[in-house]
Amino acid sequence: MTNHQSLYERDFYTWTKNQAHALAQHQAERLDWENLAQELGFMGTREKNEIKSRLVVLLTHLLKWQYQSSKRSISWFTTIANQRDDLQDVLNENPGLRPVIPDLLAKAYRNARREAAAETGLGIKTFPEGFDYELHQVLDARFICDTTADFEWAINRDQGS
Repeated sequence: MTNHQSLYERDFYTWTKNQAHALAQHQAERLDWENLAQELGFMGTREKNEIKSRLVVLLTHLLKWQYQSSKRSISWFTTIANQRDDLQDVLNENPGLRPVIPDLLAKAYRNARREAAAETGLGIKTFPEGFDYELHQVLDARFICDTTADFEWAINRDQGS
């Protein structure tokens, strides 16, 4: 480590605390404008990537649920329900991301299709190449896997009760 490294490079956490304090105190002279601008851009990208990642998990499990029904489990059921809820939460907190959803859905489906094939052992051609659903369908608790059903029923079904 050289003496020329900035706090941003040496200790990111402390840098963020210092920058937050300077912002709160309106101390413009203490702000690291270049790195702040860069980090704000990264923050938006991280939110977008979180949605894509959650979509991949959700779509993978929906494909497995739809195409490998004999292996359905409470784990798949809860993953689908949780991802739907979490995606809805992220979108409610970040409504500005809604316009990028069609592009994210297409990219996420491409990855989910590969993951579903790898996880199920089914050939990739088992799963449709194109994804023709809208976000509201994917998030609908009755779409493909009806997660509006009683959770206890799903647990009992999985346990063979």
